[in-house]
Amino acid sequence: MSAIERKKRQAGRSSSIGRRTQAERSHATQKLILDAAIRIMARKGTAGLRTGDVAKEAGVSIGAQLHHFPTKRSLILAAFEHVNERSTEMSVQRARFAKRAPDPETVIGAIVADASDFFFGKGFFIEMGLVFGEADQELRKVVRKSSRRSRFFVEKTWSDALEARGLPGEMAGDILALTLGIIRGFVMRRLIEDDPAKREHLIRVWADMVKAYLSSRLDADQLERIYSTSRAAEDLESRPAPIVRLRRVSSGAVRRRKKTKERPS
Repeated sequence: MSAIERKKRQAGRSSSIGRRTQAERSHATQKLILDAAIRIMARKGTAGLRTGDVAKEAGVSIGAQLHHFPTKRSLILAAFEHVNERSTEMSVQRARFAKRAPDPETVIGAIVADASDFFFGKGFFIEMGLVFGEADQELRKVVRKSSRRSRFFVEKTWSDALEARGLPGEMAGDILALTLGIIRGFVMRRLIEDDPAKREHLIRVWADMVKAYLSSRLDADQLERIYSTSRAAEDLESRPAPIVRLRRVSSGAVRRRKKTKERPS
């Protein structure tokens, strides 16, 4: 290899490193902006979001923010998807570990913890604001569709975790739906009474009820399988881990859909 060729290759490598570094800086800036937007929307709702406030809280310039998110709509959508994808990835990881649980009650405890983090968290608050308080009908439709896709995926993941413990599919679905319904009810109850100790007590009651329900509906062989740690480990090894693939929706996609709908036939 000639000296000229070596210099060209080194220059190419340096350029590549520079691009990666720039991409990393860009990603870090976007995360600062999105995290700031999420905090502000959690405090003030989507109607109270001001792009100037977001830039100030994120510690970036207005120009940097507009470079990544040129409109308020694009910022809101990106912030929603950011917190939604982060929550979904966490749910998948929890469900994967829960498949190794020694009994169904432990899996239900993991479902409760995961659902509490989501429904008591900022993401759900932002989602409710976007779906029920946002005047932009097209934006509401996009957010609702994205939310349905991610939450149904999470529910399927947890249902699989219960089935990995040996629960029949229909029974696993019922227990999951009721468990999630209880946590959503706690969220509404918090509007008039916020009592964490009472919530913990009621969750223990629910776990006892599930155990009694399983004992009354399943035979001895089924119960032995459900409470066998070794079988759970075998099931876990035989099942591929779920892959999170949530499609990112841009503000441009919203505009394109709107134009398509308005285009005369």
